[in-house]
Amino acid sequence: MISADFIQQTKLGELVNFNSIVSDVVIDSRKVTEKSMFIALPGENTDGHQFVIKAIGDSAALCVVSKEWALQNSITNLPLWIVDSPEKALQELSKKWRGQFDIPVLAITGTNGKTTTRAMCSAVLQKKYTLHTTSGNLNNHLGLPLTLLKMRGKHTFSVLELGTNHFGEIAFLCNLCQPTAGLITNVGHGHTEFFGSIEGVAKAKQELFNSLSETGTSFINLNDELISQMNPQTRKIRFGINVEDADYTGKVTNYDPNGCATLVVNNELQIKLKVPGYAMAQNALAAIAIGKTYAISSNDIVNSLESFDSVNQRFNVLETKRCRIINDAYNANPDSTKAAIDTFSRIAVPGRRLFVFGDMFELGEQSHTQHEKIGQLISNAPIDLLFTYGPLTEITHKTVCLTGKTEARHFYHKIDLIAALKDEIEADDTLLVKGSRGNKLEEIIEGITQ
Repeated sequence: MISADFIQQTKLGELVNFNSIVSDVVIDSRKVTEKSMFIALPGENTDGHQFVIKAIGDSAALCVVSKEWALQNSITNLPLWIVDSPEKALQELSKKWRGQFDIPVLAITGTNGKTTTRAMCSAVLQKKYTLHTTSGNLNNHLGLPLTLLKMRGKHTFSVLELGTNHFGEIAFLCNLCQPTAGLITNVGHGHTEFFGSIEGVAKAKQELFNSLSETGTSFINLNDELISQMNPQTRKIRFGINVEDADYTGKVTNYDPNGCATLVVNNELQIKLKVPGYAMAQNALAAIAIGKTYAISSNDIVNSLESFDSVNQRFNVLETKRCRIINDAYNANPDSTKAAIDTFSRIAVPGRRLFVFGDMFELGEQSHTQHEKIGQLISNAPIDLLFTYGPLTEITHKTVCLTGKTEARHFYHKIDLIAALKDEIEADDTLLVKGSRGNKLEEIIEGITQ
């Protein structure tokens, strides 16, 4: 419960007509309940201040508004926290709230695998701890504060996901959440439009390690060249597959027909994963290193990871009436796309492999080269038919057509792509769907299964 006294301790703005408590904090007026604090933020399409009166009518206990709005509107009897910036108030409130809790806080960032690794770590850690963790994709300058404000006295461990596409963002988020440990899953070609190069990506991710105190713990992925070169001034736990000089060394001994790996760690733990791909084995190894570091038993680690299922839209295998569909449509960059193609190639399929590939965004000057490289990769993979969608993947399409190894078709409109898929798909086919979030390729899956 956040009290009026606690709010006033932030020394931000003025609290009027309020001397009670709030039990939750929301930035969407549609989610207001009794005892909610509604924070009016400017959005992409509308300003939250337009919904302040409605939020109070819907029983919001308190609304956070800008001084500008308060000066322009009648505020008599309205329960308000009037501040220079509602966004800053949210962030400062969350930082102060986090400061009340003396528990381990593990922050996870990286180009790929953040959400899956967080979910794996959570599955392992919850065997011993009462867990507080990020939900959905609340990992940015607004989502993280909302997550922190859900921390409660019952929680004994926190696992947080941090996202970034600009320099300084990870450092800013760490200032809010004050992590005691950090994990960088990997450094890849994501958001190079803003970071300039993969080295720039590494610099941005390293802000996490740099934010830890000397008593903190850094989990170092030795399979990533750029991460392995980092030398944070903290306790260091090193892990890697087929790396001998590590605290936790993993070996993939085999893959089953579904492409799921058997992972052996330190010649001691053996885990048969039920999620496919080499990348999943890497994510699991990170979760094992973290579980062991925080005294989770071997049996609990094995049981947690062997029962772990894919996170939504991250290589989810769907058995539909039309065909088998692999939904990997949440996002895409060059490295995650390579991993998806590798996993797709390992899976035993009864018929053809079909691939719907949407544009990869935010690659800047590297966009042409990276879409071309994916085309070369597809040409050398056991993919029978490629469907590309969007202006950028036309580069991929042309690259594939030049090799003549894989049949390829290009589309600019989803309705045409859906129609072509419906005409082409056979019951024994397996269809992989992947593209950047802005493509919303889940609409393709919905279109062909309706």
